Amino acid sequence: MTTPPLHVCIATGQNLANLIPALQCAATQAWVLRTPAMRASAAHLAGALKARGIDVHIVDFADDAVTTLHAQAEAIAERLDGRAVTINLTGGTKLMTLALVQTLAEHLKTAPKAEPPHLLYMDTVHRRLDWLAPAPCSEPMRSVLRIDDILLAQGYRRRGGTDAAEWQRRAEDRGKLTRFMGENARPLGRFFGTLNHLAQLALNELHGPWRREQQFEFAPGHKYAELLRSAQQQGLLHWDGDTQIVFHDRAAAAYIGGSWVEEYAGFKISGMKPGGWSPCLEIQHVDSGATNEIDAVAVHGNRLLAVECKAARGADDKVADWIYKANQLARSVGGHLAQPLLLSARLLNPEHHQRAREYGVDVLDGAELARLPEYLRGWMAGD
Repeated sequence: MTTPPLHVCIATGQNLANLIPALQCAATQAWVLRTPAMRASAAHLAGALKARGIDVHIVDFADDAVTTLHAQAEAIAERLDGRAVTINLTGGTKLMTLALVQTLAEHLKTAPKAEPPHLLYMDTVHRRLDWLAPAPCSEPMRSVLRIDDILLAQGYRRRGGTDAAEWQRRAEDRGKLTRFMGENARPLGRFFGTLNHLAQLALNELHGPWRREQQFEFAPGHKYAELLRSAQQQGLLHWDGDTQIVFHDRAAAAYIGGSWVEEYAGFKISGMKPGGWSPCLEIQHVDSGATNEIDAVAVHGNRLLAVECKAARGADDKVADWIYKANQLARSVGGHLAQPLLLSARLLNPEHHQRAREYGVDVLDGAELARLPEYLRGWMAGD
């Protein structure tokens, strides 16, 4: 269906419901109706639309009374002057949309050579665009969003981060070791906590200088020894076969202490080939200036997956904070289409799993890390 390239939409707290149809319908111009409560949201949507080459006009739309709504809608109808228009009815209140549609309909009855408006509703739950006029029909939601589209629409921008291709080249050198740890998380689980503890002692960021030499209480054996030998072959550390371990440098200690989980996630995500992904994404809110870092993000089917990675054993309140942060950051950055995922090399207790379910945070912990490819396939399929 060919639709008018001029889109009129009402700014809302869920900007993706306005951005997706504009991109899917190849809009060239957008009028964003801005109520007093939606000034910031309108600015964020405008930024996302402009970044994709769409001409944007922000129109103040008072919503303090029914008579005001109709007067504002009439002014918009007069400005349109019979032009073909696509009106996105997803945002705003019922009174706002009724006022807009009724006033436009009356105006078009008398406007010479006026075309009936195309009216749509974005159903993000069922992933479709529902057309109310000129003829009722539905069409599937197409995959049109990239990572930066979602960030801008939600009021964020990249502050930095790592290029995915560059990251993959750098991480591939120790990819065999990374995959070994992830795929053997069950037998290695207890040892991860020990390595994390020794790495933190070596980094010693709060209490003094770098201390590369550390000691195990007992000489590691079996899978633990296999891990250490592989790490030594990679030049990450020296292990004397007994109780002493010497980290090569700070970066090696950070990797052994836990950042390998981020690289494991990155390998598996890149292997699934989603619509877009980025490791170690640093973002900044355009209004508050607050900054955050997400260990990995992926976008597929207009949905964002925000991945938080942990390797250490946390105190109960710390794990609860991980879960809360994963939920809040994912929803803030990715909107209601986002899904938070917590990856933990150590097992979480049943209470934390219950809390994660309550917050809508998916969890893969311990041996479940090896299920990450299966999880990603389900997420990309929309399961």
